Amino acid sequence: MKCPNCGQWNRASLPKCFKCGTPLPLAERFSATQPVEALEESIQKTQEVAAVQYKIDESGNEIPKEDPKDRLALEMRSYHERKKRGEERQRQLRKTSSRRGFSVDNEESEQFFPSQSGYDPYGLSQHVDYDGFTDSPTYYGTGEDFNANIRQRATGSYKFQKKSFRRSTTFGLRRILPILAVLLFLAGLVIAGYFFILRPYLEKKNTIPEELQPKITASILGEAAAHTIRIPATEGAQIYIKELRKSFMAVGGYASFQVPDYFWYELKEEDPKDKDTWLPETMEVSLTPYIRTETNEQVAMPLVKYTIDIPQSPLLLINPSTLYTETSMPLYNIKFQVMTNSQVFINGEEYSSFVNTQDGLITYNAPIHPIGENKIVITVRSQYYRMNTTTITIYRAVQDIPLDLAATLDDESSLDRMPIFATTRAGATIKVLTPHTKLDTSKLDSTGEFSFDATFEHFGNNTIRIQADYPGKQSTIIEYNVYYLPTPNIYTTRAWALNDGFGYPDLLANLSKRVEKTQVYVMTGVALESISERPQLMIFDVSDGKTGGELPVLLENQSKTTWEVGKRYKIYGEAYGMYNNMPRLIARYTYQPKE
Repeated sequence: MKCPNCGQWNRASLPKCFKCGTPLPLAERFSATQPVEALEESIQKTQEVAAVQYKIDESGNEIPKEDPKDRLALEMRSYHERKKRGEERQRQLRKTSSRRGFSVDNEESEQFFPSQSGYDPYGLSQHVDYDGFTDSPTYYGTGEDFNANIRQRATGSYKFQKKSFRRSTTFGLRRILPILAVLLFLAGLVIAGYFFILRPYLEKKNTIPEELQPKITASILGEAAAHTIRIPATEGAQIYIKELRKSFMAVGGYASFQVPDYFWYELKEEDPKDKDTWLPETMEVSLTPYIRTETNEQVAMPLVKYTIDIPQSPLLLINPSTLYTETSMPLYNIKFQVMTNSQVFINGEEYSSFVNTQDGLITYNAPIHPIGENKIVITVRSQYYRMNTTTITIYRAVQDIPLDLAATLDDESSLDRMPIFATTRAGATIKVLTPHTKLDTSKLDSTGEFSFDATFEHFGNNTIRIQADYPGKQSTIIEYNVYYLPTPNIYTTRAWALNDGFGYPDLLANLSKRVEKTQVYVMTGVALESISERPQLMIFDVSDGKTGGELPVLLENQSKTTWEVGKRYKIYGEAYGMYNNMPRLIARYTYQPKE
């Protein structure tokens, strides 16, 4: 409501202007107790007064002016009027319904006809200023079902049922789901029919009875792997094998023959540089048999299929004994054994011409550069075998100061000293870190050459260590192993008997001292048990039946004779240590003992 004094808009329920305190002329006219006709007359007068306002134009004349808020106020007043008339109309309708039999008690009426828009027919609630007008009120009969519904609503136990809505679109999900279910069901029937009915029928139809199937077994033909094939046939029938270009007669109900496995891959070429051309580990092969009928016709029989294994070409690595080793030498002597008539490739270069000179023993001096790891790839292809390849990694440390031993230096010696020749950077300083004599550095400043005699303190491998230094450079240290073993006429003269009443107890009592001096012993006994094949370790009884009890020792075979369990040998070797409460020795020479 607009204040007539200051023009401030106020709520209709306020008695005075909120801004200036002037009494609002229509405040008391909105009381629910006033007659409707009086209210209409008051609103009409107010509209006539407030509808027109004046403003001064540019010429100084007064012209009517319309305020949008005045228009809104008139609409609100009209709304409140319609609201009052609606409430009055509801009261009249309730009275009419009560006279016609549609009536409930006061408590149920309050639950069924809740007060809306602040109207309270019993005068129990305050006036609420909102629009609760209902265009189409709903009425119920006063039967018992109606009263029961009223009581459920009053107690809060009544639950309204949600109205279900159904989409009317043509491609709704509820229309598509049944179609999909039917299609999936039909597809399942088709798949099940194929796997459980049609496929077993076809397999059974194409399956050869067991008594008519060929028998295939692995066998040996001329020391080579083969397979024996037995094809069922009537007595005397001729079976022709297309791949073999041969015919075989059925005897005893079978036509039998052998096929070597290498028949399938012997003529296949393999390129050592292209692994795609190498033979696989296994191969699926098949034979095509034909049977000759009484009319001399050849009728094809079912294929004979089987799998063969293709073995790798033999390759025995001798030196080094492992696939990874370290060296300080510019050359490394590699030894390995292959079958005769084999093809041998080392780092892609063929060495097949050297295979048969020493019964398959190959010796190769590999150049080793001070770059870290040097890869040596050996590839072998033997007859009736597939390609075999082995990679040896030889590590040579990167050198800040070049230091090389002579390439002609040997790695074995029968003397306790060996001359060593080497070269380094001119002007470098040389130190020999292992026992030596006769160090000559006269040419060190000019050419970097020097020499000395290395001395060996024990049998077997002795390590030679040399260090080179140069100002502003990191030191270079190289190592070289030499296997020292005196000739038999010198080595055997130093031997003590081990299988008598003194040698064995003395070795146990003074083991550390005997190992330090590498004391040589001679023993005769039987090989009892093999512990390892590479290196060959075997337990012997060296009592040889003389002491009345066993004298067990563990021997490591460094001789050129391979031992066999159960055989008797005469062995020379030096003390090395202990193994499982028994002495351990390294055997250097093996002989057949006298009976």
